Amino acid sequence: MQKFIILLLLFLSSSAFSAKKDSIVERIFNEIYNQHYSQAEKMLRSNQENIDSVFFVVLSVDLSYWKNVTGTNTPDYQSFENHIQDLSPINPASTTHQAIRMVTLSYQLRYELKRFKLMKAISTRQETKELFTSFKTNVKLPPEQLELFQLYSALFKYFDNYLKPFFISRKKENCSAALATMTRLFQSENRISKTLVAYFLGKTWLKYENEPIKAYPYFVWLNKNYPDNQKFYDLLQTCNNQLNQ
Repeated sequence: MQKFIILLLLFLSSSAFSAKKDSIVERIFNEIYNQHYSQAEKMLRSNQENIDSVFFVVLSVDLSYWKNVTGTNTPDYQSFENHIQDLSPINPASTTHQAIRMVTLSYQLRYELKRFKLMKAISTRQETKELFTSFKTNVKLPPEQLELFQLYSALFKYFDNYLKPFFISRKKENCSAALATMTRLFQSENRISKTLVAYFLGKTWLKYENEPIKAYPYFVWLNKNYPDNQKFYDLLQTCNNQLNQ
């Protein structure tokens, strides 16, 4: 849900990232989103020393989520839960460990909402919110990374408000504002962030807002750019079916 890949993309600004390492991240990302899991795992393992530690966690947990939860007809929930637990630092103190913790928490929240573990999701949401509030206060981002932070913020704002009771003041307005921000960010020239925006906007319009006509163009784009991803194809067909009813 807050697929946090997004969060970690903030760390592209790290001085440890060269263009070569960035290309490795993008290539692994493309393998994951084309559902070439074995190839992605092989590339991730062989390049671990060349990938920033935060990005390694992002790619690793995202791969596990696709392989075991959202991108398969035979989910292995326990494997994903174990993977999250293994990657998540306890009592993170450094900025790097806080970032990693935010990534694992965001995937955990998405997973708990998907499986209707609402009480756990509320607890995870609160911890994520506290860590995010502390994190955004202490980190300065260069202009070229600002859109990624805006994307993460919009996702957090939407789902933070989505979980609130329907009678809470400005719940609807805040969700609409978050969707507007994500819609603007779809114009990004960065392939990774554009992919994430398309996926989250498509899923949000289809699943949470019940407006398949607004979800449709995002799944068209995803299906075109990741032709081997069966999930994107199925979501596009779901939109088509609902629009033709």
